[in-house]
Amino acid sequence: MDETRVKRDWHFGRSFLKITAMLSMLCDHIAFVLVPAADYPLLYYIMRAVGRVAFPLFCFMLVEGFIYTHNRKKYIIRLAVFAVISEIPFDLSSGGGIFCWESQNVMWTLLIGFIVMYTIDKAGGLYIVKIFAVLAGGVAAYFMHTDYSVFGVFIIAALYLYRYNRKMAMVIMGILILSQNSIEMYAVLSVPIILNYNPDKNNVYLPKYFFYAFYPVHLLVLYIIRCCI
Repeated sequence: MDETRVKRDWHFGRSFLKITAMLSMLCDHIAFVLVPAADYPLLYYIMRAVGRVAFPLFCFMLVEGFIYTHNRKKYIIRLAVFAVISEIPFDLSSGGGIFCWESQNVMWTLLIGFIVMYTIDKAGGLYIVKIFAVLAGGVAAYFMHTDYSVFGVFIIAALYLYRYNRKMAMVIMGILILSQNSIEMYAVLSVPIILNYNPDKNNVYLPKYFFYAFYPVHLLVLYIIRCCI
């Protein structure tokens, strides 16, 4: 064996995580919108299982964005704007009509999670305020019926609170994931990706709003395809 062989680098950069999350989400939504579960149960299950990887990656990148952004208030506004923009495509693609008050898109969950992190950061050493912020965020997500609801907010809070101990953050996230339904357990496949994340790894440049715009645009495209077939 050639001992001079270069060791393979398994670390992943920011763009890799975002693109992986985006493709995983696309796979999930294609199954949800276009694949009849009754006719193709195995295909539907596999595609939805692959799609479980997306949300933990988006949560992790949200925490990274919170830490490194130069303007958190503008970040909140940006999340709120795209949450509003995404609502009609989300409702249409999920079969709820133009407006469906029974469920809200995942951007609202990310927005609530960001506000929870903002409150925790401002609370300093006031642990009672931090606990209240997390619980209040969970309650808000529950009553708003956001995608991933309380579970999503708690994952974001755990990733932020244990941001300096990534392994512990993954343990807590894993426990939260495994407490959900059986299909959600496949979200643990995101753990090795996050553990091997390196913010200094070379990244492919993509437009700033590409990932934000992808969410409502791909949902709208899938809805149009469903209407045409």
